[in-house]
Amino acid sequence: MRPGAIVTLRDEVWTVAHAESFEHCTLLTLEGSGPDNAGRVFRAITPFDRISASPDRRPQRRKRRAVLRCALSALARERPALGLWSAAEASLDLLAYQLEPALAVLRGATRVLLADAVGLGKTVQAGFILAELRSRGLVERALVLCPAGLRGTWAGELHDRFGIHAAVLDQASIALGLQALPAGVNPWAAHPVVVASIDFVKRPEVLAAVEEVPFDLVIADEAHHLTPASDRGAAVDRLGARTPWLVLVSATPHSGDQADFDYLTAIGSLSDRLTVFRRSRRDVGLPDQRRVRMLSVAPTPEETRLLGATDGYARAIWQARGRAERAVQLVAITLARRAASSAAALERTLSRRLALLSGGAPAVPVQGWLPLDDADDSDGDELDEPLARPGLLDDDAERRQLADLIDLARAASRRSSKLGALRRFLDRAREPAVVFTEYRDTLHAASAQLASAFRLGVIHGGVPAPMRQEVIRQFERGDVDVLLATDTAGEGLNLHRRCRLVIDLELPWNPRRLEQRVGRVDRIGQQRRVHAVHLLHRGTVEDAVWSHVEGRRRRAAQALGDDEGPTEDDIARSVFDAVAPPPGGRARVASTRIDAAGDELRRVTEQRRLRHPGTVAFDRAVFAVPRRVRRRRRAAVALYECSQQGLTGGMVERRVVALVIAVPRLRTHEAWRALAVAAAGSGVAADTAAHLPPLREAVIARIAEARARLARSQPLAHQGALFDRRAERAAGARREVAARLDAALARRAASLNPAESRAAHARLIALWPLRGEP
Repeated sequence: MRPGAIVTLRDEVWTVAHAESFEHCTLLTLEGSGPDNAGRVFRAITPFDRISASPDRRPQRRKRRAVLRCALSALARERPALGLWSAAEASLDLLAYQLEPALAVLRGATRVLLADAVGLGKTVQAGFILAELRSRGLVERALVLCPAGLRGTWAGELHDRFGIHAAVLDQASIALGLQALPAGVNPWAAHPVVVASIDFVKRPEVLAAVEEVPFDLVIADEAHHLTPASDRGAAVDRLGARTPWLVLVSATPHSGDQADFDYLTAIGSLSDRLTVFRRSRRDVGLPDQRRVRMLSVAPTPEETRLLGATDGYARAIWQARGRAERAVQLVAITLARRAASSAAALERTLSRRLALLSGGAPAVPVQGWLPLDDADDSDGDELDEPLARPGLLDDDAERRQLADLIDLARAASRRSSKLGALRRFLDRAREPAVVFTEYRDTLHAASAQLASAFRLGVIHGGVPAPMRQEVIRQFERGDVDVLLATDTAGEGLNLHRRCRLVIDLELPWNPRRLEQRVGRVDRIGQQRRVHAVHLLHRGTVEDAVWSHVEGRRRRAAQALGDDEGPTEDDIARSVFDAVAPPPGGRARVASTRIDAAGDELRRVTEQRRLRHPGTVAFDRAVFAVPRRVRRRRRAAVALYECSQQGLTGGMVERRVVALVIAVPRLRTHEAWRALAVAAAGSGVAADTAAHLPPLREAVIARIAEARARLARSQPLAHQGALFDRRAERAAGARREVAARLDAALARRAASLNPAESRAAHARLIALWPLRGEP
């Protein structure tokens, strides 16, 4: 059954949008064409669903108004080969720049990096790519990889904005789903669109199962976490290198380390070019109203002594053993950062270090991570291994110095100057606020300080994802005044609908985190000026940290559009060695611009306007007749709907063609009906093959490279055993998986070729007189 055909299912009229044939059945994607199902999309399986083709009946006479409504319906359902098919139905306000990545994919981009500034809608842009490829039948299975806390956000965005149901898979859902699946079925292949945590998928036993599934598209969110020699980067590279399309998403792709950026831009490469989209708020015409304020906090006398002593100890171990040992450098950095955060956070680390240097056993967590759980390492918890490394040359002297520091920390923790300043500021502000800290210990101390005066919500790495979402909902409803969070909430959350104030209890040494934090409220849709407040102790190490972090805001005219500035290590060297950090690295990758986005936005906006309840289609051609016959000849408009499909049944294009035809004097309604019959049989030229070579050539070339790499990765031989055949079975299973993946890639390549032996299908939609009143 060809795309464009009119069929009847359950007493409703539908248009076939896509047909996918299998050995014993055919999967049909149907679009509603009747008055009661207009705009709906439905999937049916024949022969299980009883679908009957609407017979080719004679054109039906209608009033002129109804005929014109039918013509408008055809225009609203138009599907240009290089235009967006899903934008008209998407539930969001469209902006031209957000359409550019999907348009680039239709023009041949196979690897895309979405690197717009925080809050400009990168999730929407990735969703458009997925929706467009799915609507054309080019993506059967898609995998979205993101941090564990963003799985629900991704699934919700895809469903609410694009009507795409995405299954969220983790250890619990897989175990539950296996009970309903036949034996031997891979749970990762049971859903067309899957959202999963990258930290879950990267585990070897999980990755082995995921690699067996022929995904057509992989989307990796927060891609700046994909670093060299990391399991995350290796997993996305392996999965991306066997898919026709790969999309990387990150607002902060460049940390200042050029090697890291080069690795990121090479992930999933199959000798194809990376298409980068990097726009700032100014680039897209949005106002930059953010205000940043440094709130100086005078430390208490106890804190002053603690900060001075901690700074002296950190510098001492940096200059002693830290010159040769990276682990000791990490200890110095940790102590300096925790001292700036709170005495409570510092005291915990100092006590743990003293216990380890005194021969104490490594800490054993009360509840360890299960093998397949998603760990969250964003609360700044340090590992015991570096804490156990001596920093000074005299071990006894170091233990005595640590004991003195612990006493100072306990005295200083009785009254925190920063937490006191935070409470006073919130009392004056009298509006919702998000308060960020790097450390869970500081979070607990802040919660105790503020609990009596404010309704608090708390998010950190130990809070399960469902509870985090509930806290966010309470904050958005107004049941929570202040949201206390570690950087678990620093990525992917949308808090702009109620909040415009972000407060940092300490300055993170990673420059990207400041932008990620403020980006939770500085997003599209924010109606008020955003305020970012940073608390810091003047005259301490925080002064040096701020001067270097602020330096990253220099703009560059090229590359990604901004100079990402120093890395955390650069800042550490400037603090302890008094060495100025090097200038920020530049990515040397130009942002892509699709000039056709503005025209496409106008076309889609017009389609949206045409899609109203009074605009319906009919299962056969309709025509209108003039009210009276005139002596002279008149003209009529014949409107055709032309569609072209690929070899596997996917629709390539559906466009509307209008022809003006000369009409002799026709005296009867039947004469006009005969004219409509003749127009329906005449047909129009509808070849669309010339529009798609860039898309076909780019994707087919990438698929060919993926198939070649897949063939090279298979073992040529295996070592058999004398008494069992396990090695042979394992080798056979690997070959079977490779064969399935290769067949899926070959099938996807075939779907991009037009049906050369079959002319494009054209059918008459409507016919009406050009002049005169009916």
